[in-house]
Amino acid sequence: MLTSSYWFWSLLALLLFWAVGAYNRLVRLRASVTKAFAALDEQLLRQLVLIQGCLPESLRDDSHEDADEPADAAMAAWQRLQAAGEQFGVALAQARAQPVDAAAMAGLVLAHEALRTAWTSALAEAVPADAVPSAERLQQRWMRLLHQTLPLRTAFNEAAQAYNLAIRQFPAALLARISGFRAAGTIARLTEAH
Repeated sequence: MLTSSYWFWSLLALLLFWAVGAYNRLVRLRASVTKAFAALDEQLLRQLVLIQGCLPESLRDDSHEDADEPADAAMAAWQRLQAAGEQFGVALAQARAQPVDAAAMAGLVLAHEALRTAWTSALAEAVPADAVPSAERLQQRWMRLLHQTLPLRTAFNEAAQAYNLAIRQFPAALLARISGFRAAGTIARLTEAH
């Protein structure tokens, strides 16, 4: 009787130590995803600042006078860029608040795609050939920011994949399900240079 009680308590203690260790590992992995996103977030914010800095003064100061007046093609391109920038800012804030949420990451990718499309359109339609800085120089700045983001995106994706693998492994998957750990989203296409 004493021997079976000893084995029971030993097994229970071992199970408890394993559960605490596995839980701490999952928490550390989730924290590494958050930390990797913080570095990526800073770089994505720089892209947004570049976009906002390139907008015409009339759009930057939020004085949308003549809102009913039809805009020319150049102003329409700037307005699309401004709207895409606002959408990206909202998606970035949402991803910052929930860096492990797959839906937030998917929204961030879609918003970034819209921002890139609007940026390309604004450079083509709204930046005059004799502008200073020129469309080519603005595009070079944009591409530099995109390329600086690539290693940060890779680090985030690797952290998210390590976390996702850990919450799918048995028996940690049981603990993850009970504790509410959800799979993290990755950023597959964000910042790829075109």
